[in-house]
Amino acid sequence: MIKYTLFGGEYSYLIPLLLCEKNIGQVHSIFANGFNIKMGDSLIFIGNKKNGLLPFGIHLTPIDTSRAVMLIKINESVFWDEDTASLIFSEMSLSLKNGSGFKNEIFPVSNNRLYKDKLTNLKELLITNGQPTGLDIYINEFLSKYDRASDENWSEGEQYILGLMDAVLTNDRSLIEKTLRFFLGRGKGLTPSGDDLMVGLLAFASITNFISVAFYEELSKLVEKEPITTDVSKEYLRYALKNEFSSTVTDVINSIGSNKPWLSEAAFDRLLGVGHSSGLDTLFGILVGMLEYNQFID
Repeated sequence: MIKYTLFGGEYSYLIPLLLCEKNIGQVHSIFANGFNIKMGDSLIFIGNKKNGLLPFGIHLTPIDTSRAVMLIKINESVFWDEDTASLIFSEMSLSLKNGSGFKNEIFPVSNNRLYKDKLTNLKELLITNGQPTGLDIYINEFLSKYDRASDENWSEGEQYILGLMDAVLTNDRSLIEKTLRFFLGRGKGLTPSGDDLMVGLLAFASITNFISVAFYEELSKLVEKEPITTDVSKEYLRYALKNEFSSTVTDVINSIGSNKPWLSEAAFDRLLGVGHSSGLDTLFGILVGMLEYNQFID
């Protein structure tokens, strides 16, 4: 018996179409800040905006999020009622009728001279942060070696970062696959560090279009055809391959591409605060993309 009707305040513009195509599912995972439902082979996050507006998200108020988390159970059934525009659970319904759709827009780099300033800004912010990434790479040490451009004693992780910078440009599918297999699923948590780095790289590529088609195709193939990472991380990667990202990511990316002479520290801090190391790993992925792209505009 349904006890409560909750209302989704904001939802990704992609959600209604997805629910019309995949209208039966179940609760996949539950957290303090929300939960995921699995509709067909797609995940939808329902919860607060702690980690920004998600491209597969339906966002509730903090109070409604807490209430919803208490009312649902892992693996319980859920279905989409198109007539009432509601998701129906065993003890509650979630209406999208009065909600509003959003799209996290991204914009291309406007000025390469200003872009170089943003690269300097991002380096400084990451060096000041001083924490290791989830792949145990200290960004200040990596940049010190990279900027010297000499034969260095690179760690395994650093060597694969350099390999990734080559792989994004090549059409050598064997090299691309080998590189991707190192990163995908590597690290702990719902979104492993290697995947977060990849999302950051794809986010930067979305405003510069410098990555090879072969790289996108090989990444898509691994994500769709193999159980290579977690379900949650796979969903982020699927959307990233379509140039769809969370607002915490697009805020940084749009600051990089803007005609302002500095990188927004507020946007940097919001992304940095996501997860245990997810934000830092994503920022490192953005930096890796920026370093490689920088070679084309010297």
